[in-house]
Amino acid sequence: MNVSHDRRAILSVALVAALILLLLVAYLTNLTGWMIFDDEGEYLYQVWRMTAAELPYRDFLTPQLPVFLYAGTAVMSLLGNSLLVMRVYCVVLAFAAAILLFLAGRRHHGVLAGALALALFLAHPDVFREARIFRNEPLFLLLITAGIVIATWPREKPERRHLAVSGVLFGLATMVKLFGLLPAGGIALWLVWDWWRRGALRPSFGNLLRDLLALFLPLGLILLLVGGLFILLVPDFLDFVLGHHLAQGSEQAFGDVLAGKLALFALYLRMYPLWLGLALISGAVGLWRNDGRARWVWQLAPLLGFFVLSRELGQRHFMFILPGVMLLVGWLLADFWQRPGRRWRIVVAALLVALAVPAIRANAYRASWVDDETPPVVELIRQRTGPESAILADDIGLAYYAQRRTTYSGAALSHGAITSGQIGTEQLIEEIVADNVAMVLVDSSLLTGNHLVFLRDYPRFHRFLERNFDYLGNVRRDYQEIDVWWRDEERPFDTSDPLEIAVEDGTRFGASLYLYGYTLARDEVRPGETLSFTIFWTADAPANHHWSVFAHLVGPDGQPVGQDDQVPYNGLLPPTRWDEGIVVDDDYEITVADDAPPGRYHLVVGMYDWRTGERLPLFTPEGEALPNDQVMLAQPVTVLP
Repeated sequence: MNVSHDRRAILSVALVAALILLLLVAYLTNLTGWMIFDDEGEYLYQVWRMTAAELPYRDFLTPQLPVFLYAGTAVMSLLGNSLLVMRVYCVVLAFAAAILLFLAGRRHHGVLAGALALALFLAHPDVFREARIFRNEPLFLLLITAGIVIATWPREKPERRHLAVSGVLFGLATMVKLFGLLPAGGIALWLVWDWWRRGALRPSFGNLLRDLLALFLPLGLILLLVGGLFILLVPDFLDFVLGHHLAQGSEQAFGDVLAGKLALFALYLRMYPLWLGLALISGAVGLWRNDGRARWVWQLAPLLGFFVLSRELGQRHFMFILPGVMLLVGWLLADFWQRPGRRWRIVVAALLVALAVPAIRANAYRASWVDDETPPVVELIRQRTGPESAILADDIGLAYYAQRRTTYSGAALSHGAITSGQIGTEQLIEEIVADNVAMVLVDSSLLTGNHLVFLRDYPRFHRFLERNFDYLGNVRRDYQEIDVWWRDEERPFDTSDPLEIAVEDGTRFGASLYLYGYTLARDEVRPGETLSFTIFWTADAPANHHWSVFAHLVGPDGQPVGQDDQVPYNGLLPPTRWDEGIVVDDDYEITVADDAPPGRYHLVVGMYDWRTGERLPLFTPEGEALPNDQVMLAQPVTVLP
């Protein structure tokens, strides 16, 4: 009997080991094939600079927390500065978290439940995506999984020594990612529920308080020690970290925040209905039966905390629930499998196929990505700059791959930091000058989450680039369209911002937009030639509608002989982004019709909704409405024979 038991144990271990090996092969396949991950590039750059003895928050801006950064720095220092090393490190972290799930499942419900939890966790598309790149999610997942597993390890009731260790792990997780407080909250909810459910056998309320203190005192101590150390080193540490997260979306009304979060939850449910549905069923059964699942189902409740966060959230922010979801699903499927009757095994097989096939398809597609466009861009940077040169790039990963340093704020360029005002135009210009930046790379694509073009006064930044850098052209890097600006490092900077407005105007467009003035490159043109001119806009406040601009060249008969319609700044800067005080220098080109007769022409300008044709009402500086909601510019244009 004992021999048979030992054989089964050995067979179980061998099967789990084979499963882990198979999944590991999948994770390592083409691991460095794709290099265009915006956040990863930022983190790689920051860790690289820390290996050169730079201090985060003091020597470069970052909202990332120190445990994540210093763990990565230790790995890069010990094992080498390479993308492969850092990605393998993250894979190892994810597999360690999965093994902890296996151990928890085996302890509370058997080997099958643990093996299913392990396999489902590693097969989940979100885990596969995040664990194959250097980001904070893999370390975060390992720490919170360890915290949950240790807190829930005792079979009978919570034990304070386990809760204390768990609190330490959750504290470290919070110093990796602030969401580490959420799974700690899930454990606290379980403790309260466990205290309440005991009914007549309920221990004193004081015992509950002592359990909660055993969890949260070590957690708080870790936050105090780590956070306090960095506050001593860099007094603005909290502003840099918390300010980055709390400032994002802070200008939104509560109703808009609530609507955004509801839409996010709906999207996530549509993406993973079966995973979440099975987890909820398993959790409900666990609460009813009062088995070990009741400890894990509370990990779903902290999702409600999302509704009090104004910052923009995405799919990866749900990852803290995945350890709990996978254990709950694995437990439920193991339950079904162990029931008498063949039909239950068919049900389990069908559910596994339904879960695994979409996941395998998504993961295989992601593992097939190959990036052939980053190396040429990196080579361009290296050819045009020296090893000690500084660059500024929308995707700071390019600085890491080229091994070029960037400016203080350039190390943490992100959509959130720029749109919240944490990083501003004048700040970047000052840093470019101070660091004698040799190259600036701006992602000007309309389809990507580009950063620099979302500066509140991007036109001023663009004019600074035009005045101080040479435009080398636009290079494509998959979905990125990168404008490359280069300068000789011996060339002095000119930070002035003269606006060459030949004719001032003052026409009001709608409630808050103004035609500040305009400049024509020339006022004589022949048929077939191009008339170039710049319109200068300003605003009292952003518009509440995405208006397009029309500019027509019309003859004495009022008929157009050429036009240029566009969203301002080649689509990058709609009037909804015109903050008070900025000046938008908007360039236009009109090709004159070949059959345009000689004579005196005028430019006519207005704004309209391209979907409906509705025009924005226009008013003179004195407030009188303009006919046809268009303004004729005063400076004439002569069409020569």
